[in-house]
Amino acid sequence: MNKKIVVALVILVAFASCTQPEKTGFINNSELINEYQGKKDIEDKYKLRDEVSKRKSDSLGQAYQIEVMGLQQKIAKMSEKQQQAAAQPFQQKWQLIEQQMKSEQQKFQKDFQTEIDSSIIEVADFVKGYAKKNGYTYIFGTSDISRSVMYGDETKDLTKDILEALNISYKE
Repeated sequence: MNKKIVVALVILVAFASCTQPEKTGFINNSELINEYQGKKDIEDKYKLRDEVSKRKSDSLGQAYQIEVMGLQQKIAKMSEKQQQAAAQPFQQKWQLIEQQMKSEQQKFQKDFQTEIDSSIIEVADFVKGYAKKNGYTYIFGTSDISRSVMYGDETKDLTKDILEALNISYKE
């Protein structure tokens, strides 16, 4: 009878020590973020805004050239003092336009970066939720620039699965 208790205890200890291994995987951060439709849509939106801005800038540049030519013809017959007086309002006007264009460009870049940063946070939050929902203890990230995973079994690469789920979630 003692033997049966000892055998039962040994079996019980053996089963207790056989816990499930931690579920892990990895993703290629660069691929996941760059192929995320939300990020692509942001880039498309800002590409369009950038094209509009460039056309505006080109148009203003042409207007500037026309005004310069007209001013040069007008002031060619003036004294140096008169030339300076005539050119000053012109220079001030174009300095203001340049400042406005520079300010618009800075705002454009700030807005773009803010939306891209939000997109990256969305991806990170999605991966976290995916991991919890699917029982992963760890999902490591890697990229061509930062190699935190030097080797990973291809069956543990979750990039395509998560990207597919992420894009489906984005469309909804």
